[in-house]
Amino acid sequence: MSKGTPRKVGILVGFENTFPQAFIDAVNKMGNGEVVAEFASVGVTKDNDGKRYDVLVDRISHEIEMYKPWLKQEALNGAYVINDPFWWNADDKYFDNALVAKLGVAVPRTVVLPSQTPHPRTTSKSYRNMALMDWDEIFDYLKFPLFMKPYDGGGWRNVYKCRTPEEVFENYHQTGQLVMVLQEAIEFDSYCRCLCVGKDRIIPIKYDPKAKETTGFGAYLDSDEFEPGKSALADRIHRDARVINHALNYDMNSVEFAVRDGVPYAIDFMNPAPDMDYYSITPKYFDRVVEAMSSFAVEIAKIGKPLNTEHYPWRTLLETGGELPQRIPIVKEPVTAK
Repeated sequence: MSKGTPRKVGILVGFENTFPQAFIDAVNKMGNGEVVAEFASVGVTKDNDGKRYDVLVDRISHEIEMYKPWLKQEALNGAYVINDPFWWNADDKYFDNALVAKLGVAVPRTVVLPSQTPHPRTTSKSYRNMALMDWDEIFDYLKFPLFMKPYDGGGWRNVYKCRTPEEVFENYHQTGQLVMVLQEAIEFDSYCRCLCVGKDRIIPIKYDPKAKETTGFGAYLDSDEFEPGKSALADRIHRDARVINHALNYDMNSVEFAVRDGVPYAIDFMNPAPDMDYYSITPKYFDRVVEAMSSFAVEIAKIGKPLNTEHYPWRTLLETGGELPQRIPIVKEPVTAK
């Protein structure tokens, strides 16, 4: 990286207070004038705008919809956006579950449910493809207890633990137009929450989610039980967290594992704006995640790495100047013997 105009890192945030400023301060210190960080400013967004940031950290576009098209435009112009706004917008818990299971990660059995309340612009004819739900088949497959949650939600919103069919039906009737999943509840022996940076930097934390029942928050415990090298279980958790991040293209994520009979089940891993608050994750882990996120952002900014969008068709067209690929016949012509 040559001397001159410094590379810029921007962060989009919500109501959180501790992580954003600590991240900005750390980037500015590490960047040594070559990389500078600030709270990103999003004003009038025009379709001919050029790149404003080299790296953007997105922690709020799931709540502020207006930021989504701007982040995509920044990626179009060559910025590295954490996390990939094209994938994040399209992601969902049901697909993620099916995907990582095929990659050797243990996950709870899961089914997807139709919205309990029809969309107001639909009629009975709109649902001609939908068969009747066989609840006995569902309960026999999943077993009780179960968790019901939105297929694309987060933050423990609209999450219900159901111990009987009656509780399933009672909670299901409160979900309106949300698309929900029902998932096997893993009755765990221990629990690990991994904060993940840059896909491969894994910070495993022993965690007590049952504390939510009394305090409203899970409890982070000071323990090195799940650090790589401590056990075969710890090594598998580390490997599975990396597999999930690479599969979902997340550079910022939290992955939660419920350990049952020595097997870590990934039960919550679509968290592209995870909790990183000083008072929540405790000072020890806060310092680790700030260091990891800031060093990753500085490294990406210095090398000028754009977001990996090679797999998006529009990127290929941009690189060829709009030249279309040669048409490949859908059905090959039969070979006629002479």
